[in-house]
Amino acid sequence: MFNWRMQQAQEQITLSAYERKVTYEIFYDTMEFLEKYIEVANYYPDWSRRKQFDDNGVKRKIDGPEDAEECFSIVLLGLKNTLKHKPPFMREEIREEFYRWISTTKIDLNNCPERLKCILFGFNEILEDRCEKFDKELKNSKQTLNPNSPEYTKELNQMFVNIQGPLRNERDVAESLAGKNYNEIDVDNKFYGGDACKGKEVLNQIAENTSAYYQQNFTYFPQNEHETMLIDSFR
Repeated sequence: MFNWRMQQAQEQITLSAYERKVTYEIFYDTMEFLEKYIEVANYYPDWSRRKQFDDNGVKRKIDGPEDAEECFSIVLLGLKNTLKHKPPFMREEIREEFYRWISTTKIDLNNCPERLKCILFGFNEILEDRCEKFDKELKNSKQTLNPNSPEYTKELNQMFVNIQGPLRNERDVAESLAGKNYNEIDVDNKFYGGDACKGKEVLNQIAENTSAYYQQNFTYFPQNEHETMLIDSFR
């Protein structure tokens, strides 16, 4: 026990205040895309009351549920990469906040559509650093835009415009937090009204109900069919 606590303390010391802040920001950005997907998919008629981001920050034009889900998966990739080298306690903090979100939105096993069950289960897999399925499907993902097409150029230009303001703000934040440790910054948890224990219980129920379906039928990204058939033929 002593050695474990010493290791945890050393891991915590390696995390800066800026890294902790950015991790939370990327997590909340991912949650906004998740809420946008749920809204576009029209899963809950009362979603305007359930959702936690009153002014959703997703500015990109979304063309239906499939587009919304793919956008969410791309942002989830960013969160996965951000968490890659973070200490376990940071992952635990983010998971607790995810559980609180589930509790505040009142999503449960009985009212959660099958597709959303898979998305929530997969999200938690990423948070727990079980990324094998995600990584395999990312590698085999179908390119939805031709790099030489006008649509691709438009998307790229829009992305550049959207990130300039946040980048300037992040430079200012990085300078203000320079040299500070992770515990020298207060994080404004957005789902403080939720019960993490109840949210975790709901997620465990969803996991028991959908893990087999998730492994066999769910994909994070549109897949290259030829490659998928080749993979299946070797199973």
